[in-house]
Amino acid sequence: MCFIALLVMAATNDFGPALLLFLTVFGMLYIATGRTSWLLLGIAALVIGGLAVAKVSTKIQTRIANMRDPLADYYNTGNQLSESLFGLSTGGITGSGLGHGHPELIPLAFSDFILGAVGEELGLIGLSAVLMVFTLLVIRMLTTAMSNRDSFGKLLVSGFALILLLQVFVVAGGISGLIPMTGLTTPFMSAGGSSLMANYIIVGLVLRVSHHAATLEDPTTV
Repeated sequence: MCFIALLVMAATNDFGPALLLFLTVFGMLYIATGRTSWLLLGIAALVIGGLAVAKVSTKIQTRIANMRDPLADYYNTGNQLSESLFGLSTGGITGSGLGHGHPELIPLAFSDFILGAVGEELGLIGLSAVLMVFTLLVIRMLTTAMSNRDSFGKLLVSGFALILLLQVFVVAGGISGLIPMTGLTTPFMSAGGSSLMANYIIVGLVLRVSHHAATLEDPTTV
């Protein structure tokens, strides 16, 4: 089912969600089995598949070129990442202050590059605080998964934790030029009703699994 979904996403030239699905599935396989071989297989498949896609997709080739040198095509495809890096540089450690930045200079700052706008106005300190909030959320989700004796609930919550973790990592890496940008959204922050709804559904399901685990341990829990 995973590979069928990946083929559909590849056919529609939508590689960001494909990467998210691929890494989440292999992460859950490792959690379910504890076999390191699944991780090695996933890494090998990711490298081989990534190289193959980069050979045939001009979209991926452009994003890799922009990651390496966004200023080389500043007025076209490199403009978004260049302005994001300029904004992060301007923000520095403490930021320019709320409302004193220029996020309008970054194309799609309200969506793909919202962390770039946060880094400009709140600086490294503010951006690190946002990332720490996501980190704490993921840690709490993994703690909930580990405390659940039901294998389905354990895998469900672990998968949700991986989804949030991978989204934030990919977006943060993309806006800073660490990895090619994939077009994923930042959970609870980027514009987009479907993304916001999906993430709130994830939180709701995690809370339900957490409540169920607490009820099993203490039947008097309401």
